[in-house]
Amino acid sequence: MLIYQGTPVREQFDIVDDDDKVYLRAANICPCATSVAAAVDDFVNVWRREGDACWGLVESAFEEGKALFAKLIGADSGEIATIENTSMGLSIAASLIAPPPGSNVVVDELTHQSNVYPWMLRSQVELRYARSDRGRVALSEFECLVDENTAAIDVCHVTMGHGFRHDLATLADLAHAHRAYLVVDAAQSAGVVPIDVGEASVDFLSCPTFKWLWGPLGAGFLYVRKDLLKLGPPPLVGWMSARRPAGFDIHSMHLHDDARRLQRGVHNGAGLVAALAGLRIVDELGADTIWHYVRGLSRQLLDGLEEVGLEVLTPTGDEERGGIVAFSVQDAANFNQALSDLGPMRSVALRVASDDRVQFEVDFAGGRSQLIRSVTGVEGLSECDDPAAESPTFCFR
Repeated sequence: MLIYQGTPVREQFDIVDDDDKVYLRAANICPCATSVAAAVDDFVNVWRREGDACWGLVESAFEEGKALFAKLIGADSGEIATIENTSMGLSIAASLIAPPPGSNVVVDELTHQSNVYPWMLRSQVELRYARSDRGRVALSEFECLVDENTAAIDVCHVTMGHGFRHDLATLADLAHAHRAYLVVDAAQSAGVVPIDVGEASVDFLSCPTFKWLWGPLGAGFLYVRKDLLKLGPPPLVGWMSARRPAGFDIHSMHLHDDARRLQRGVHNGAGLVAALAGLRIVDELGADTIWHYVRGLSRQLLDGLEEVGLEVLTPTGDEERGGIVAFSVQDAANFNQALSDLGPMRSVALRVASDDRVQFEVDFAGGRSQLIRSVTGVEGLSECDDPAAESPTFCFR
């Protein structure tokens, strides 16, 4: 059991306020912790009662939030910028790299569209796709695509569909051996899997707060390695990019030397306050502790699903996965409804990832008894052989 501020961390989440509920959608949107909601309430109350006095809360959240995120990923706070979402961070990285015509960028078949769109805007840059096999992408698939014209390797650290985790250090070595950069989408890893950008030699990393960092929608962080901050001009600038934002100099522009040069205008105040509250949970628990706990829960889930005869799509090795567990069924929508209707699982929240794939997304708000109930519910369903049915239905064993 994980303890936060003297009580079980599960008690932070009203959505699982009794033992009959389990939430398995952290890879989509995390549940809201009571401490995060309280931080937003405090911000709104100051804004409502004292007006611009709320600016001080925002500035404090900006500085402390960057510091805690930097600590989480092994970076310096001067290498961290706040962003609205992962997509913005990935676009900033692509703009700073600015691959010339004739270059190529290597991605993989399991990536997210936000990892390819910034490169697709550059019509003279070739996108190359490393092939996947049974939910994994082997290093050899990247090695056969990277060459002297490669500008970047761009990956999701943990893929959203199968939960496969890339080895960032080996990808960085491959990229750097060809004078290319490694761009990482950490949406499904930051806050659940330990990350050390210095040890892994990551060049750029972008992530939101609303998944495994327990923050809100519309807030996130971008890491840019210190020596790359001036690789090119910032794609977007505003008064907060300047060394003296309150100087209001309209005749010259002197940008910050650190990642603040990538800031634009006024911060998302409530978002940063909420993001900080979520990061404080992660910081107090510790990345290693969180991963040890989630790894154990997801291992129990993987084993249970295999025991009941379902095809598990997520790699089972601890070094190859994060908190996502995906498995295959013939009709995911019907399966999801039948599972939700089952007594012990009436309050389950899981994700139908595609027509034939369901995901359990395990975070530290759950517990072993809830996962046992999830597997028990899955075991209680089997596809009926009903030739008269227009679509597959599910029966209880």
